[in-house]
Amino acid sequence: CYEKAIKINKKLPDAYYNLSLLYMNSVKYEKALQYCNQALNLIPQMLKAINLKSEILKRNIPFWHVPMINDDDRNNFYLSALKTAIDTSSSVFEIGTGSALLSIMAANLGAKEINTCETNSIMANTATKIIADNNLSKKINIIQKKSNDIIVGKDINKPADVLVSEIFSSNLLSEDVLPSLEDAKQRLISKNAKIIPEYGSIMISLFGGDDIGKNIYTEKFENIKLKKFNSIIAKKHILHRQDLKINLMSNEFEAFRFDFVNKNNFPSEKKKIEIKAIKKGRSYGIIQWIKLEMENGLKYENHPANLSNTSGWQNVFYLFNEPMELSIGQKVVITGKHDRNIVWFFI
Repeated sequence: CYEKAIKINKKLPDAYYNLSLLYMNSVKYEKALQYCNQALNLIPQMLKAINLKSEILKRNIPFWHVPMINDDDRNNFYLSALKTAIDTSSSVFEIGTGSALLSIMAANLGAKEINTCETNSIMANTATKIIADNNLSKKINIIQKKSNDIIVGKDINKPADVLVSEIFSSNLLSEDVLPSLEDAKQRLISKNAKIIPEYGSIMISLFGGDDIGKNIYTEKFENIKLKKFNSIIAKKHILHRQDLKINLMSNEFEAFRFDFVNKNNFPSEKKKIEIKAIKKGRSYGIIQWIKLEMENGLKYENHPANLSNTSGWQNVFYLFNEPMELSIGQKVVITGKHDRNIVWFFI
């Protein structure tokens, strides 16, 4: 009905707005953005359209993209790794174009051919403009497909000899990392291709601290008992604040390690992990972070003791049902589990 109305009268901002809303709720974000912009072309200060456009963009480009792009430690890790892998004969395949930053790095380092894939059409179209801004349109090819759907001989000429990916989440695995790398190793890269990164690890430690405790656990206010409220609090939290002091109460432990070079398959895992407390006091659970590595010693790690104010990766908390009072040397047995996508730690 709205489309018919617009055919009759092309100056109906509410019709464009309502079309945009319908397309957003149908998860057709590019169409939603197109109609929202048309409403704003007619009324630039149409508040509900301004708000809707913001919502469309938030659903497509989550808040962590900008800090991720501006994370110098992350960027320098990938730049240094690419420098060791690329020469003027290199063909590069990247999983997850994003802003096109890594592909542009590869192009600037002299790679002969660069193919990169991105399923998010809004992001892919913007990356195309960024590549053009950097005068690299003839060198970098964006394919609007998931890497698993790429066809050698059609989408790319031949298997690449450098594979680079940065589709890692804060728990390392949640963005189809393992299925994507398994498929790419089987079909999209040559036998001796260089892979960036070569290793990925999920790191953990027991944690406590009054600052963080007040933000994740409640007990009482004066003589008012509040502990039962904790039963309806989610047991998994992502830390978005850098001002809360976190007390690491055990040595760090590598819970899961993934060798992307030498392994072709990554099954689900479950293991018992014994952690020894090195500090006395109250522990609220497990804190988790990630580590990316290359064979030559190059490393990126968002260790909670060295948090950056600018990063797309955050530490993750897995809370105990009840805080645990620890003594030095006390052993705590944790179960670690992942199903190739979801990661969890619990007693």
